[in-house]
Amino acid sequence: MRRMAIIAAALAAFGPLVGNASAGLMATPPISASRSVLAVADIEMMVSNVYGYANLREKPGTSGKLLDRLPEGTKVIVIEKVSSGSWVHVKVGDKEGYIQAKLLK
Repeated sequence: MRRMAIIAAALAAFGPLVGNASAGLMATPPISASRSVLAVADIEMMVSNVYGYANLREKPGTSGKLLDRLPEGTKVIVIEKVSSGSWVHVKVGDKEGYIQAKLLK
C-alpha cells in the first residue's frame, strides 16, 4: 500500500509535466529548406566534360584558390554537395577540394 501511495504522489506531482511536455521534448526540429550542404555516401565520379579537365579548388566557387587541374577521366570521391548542389566537395588521392558538379559524371 505504501508503494502505491508513493507512486500516486509522484504521478500527482510530475504527471502533468510529463504528459504535457514529453511530446515537445521528443519532437525533432524541422530541417531548414535553405540548407547549403547535402551529405552523400562517398560516391565515386569521374571528370567528364567538353573542356577535358576540371579545376580542383580550395573553396566552392570560381574565386577559390586553384589546387589542381584534373584531366578528363580522373576519378574522384564525392564527400558532399554544397552551394545548392552546383559544387561538390571531393577527395582525389591525398587532396581534398571542390569541383563544379556539372563537370563530373
